[in-house]
Amino acid sequence: MASLRPATRAFATRARQSLASTLRLVPRRFESSSSSSSSPSDHPSRDLEVGELQGAKFRIEPLRRVGEDPATMRARLLYQSRKRGTLESDLLLSTFASAQLSTMTPRQLAEYDLFLDENDWDIYYWATQQDPPSSSSSEPSPTTTTTTTTTTTASEDGGERLPRPGEWAQTVGTFKPAYRPVPARWKDSEVLRMLRAHVEGKRGAGKGGMGFMPALEEYK
Repeated sequence: MASLRPATRAFATRARQSLASTLRLVPRRFESSSSSSSSPSDHPSRDLEVGELQGAKFRIEPLRRVGEDPATMRARLLYQSRKRGTLESDLLLSTFASAQLSTMTPRQLAEYDLFLDENDWDIYYWATQQDPPSSSSSEPSPTTTTTTTTTTTASEDGGERLPRPGEWAQTVGTFKPAYRPVPARWKDSEVLRMLRAHVEGKRGAGKGGMGFMPALEEYK
């Protein structure tokens, strides 16, 4: 710096000061909304509406189709079941549509149409998550304790790790996501019962799972 001319030194000093103040401002300008996720306002006390996102100040209104014939509606629902936003929901809904869509009644088709407007991760967890343990079952019974000990011992001995009850084989040892309550509009719905039954039929060893997307079918 000593070899620089006075004007150049002054310019370099101002540039460093400007850069330092800019860097101090960056974290505040680009602070993620998730940084305050523990605040009470981030956990709404009501069910979110369709197209409403937690923490967002806008709502995405879903498109509504009217006047569709059954063949057109089935073809559209098949496409919407296969082209989701996540791989998990792609596999879940495409296998469900392949198994159920051709035999659904008009009322079931209409309900499934509305259900597909929900958020992908919500649909996935509503269909696959286990109910949270109640307070009465918080204390493990002797049978449960014995089973857990046996499974842990097998894992420590280098044997094959067994999935926990209700856990898919490909998710053994992964993180435990937070429980997502089902909103009142879907809690007792037929389409969610059908989707959960589909999951149970695919879950566990020897039941095929949902490892691939079925081939396309034409509904007439």
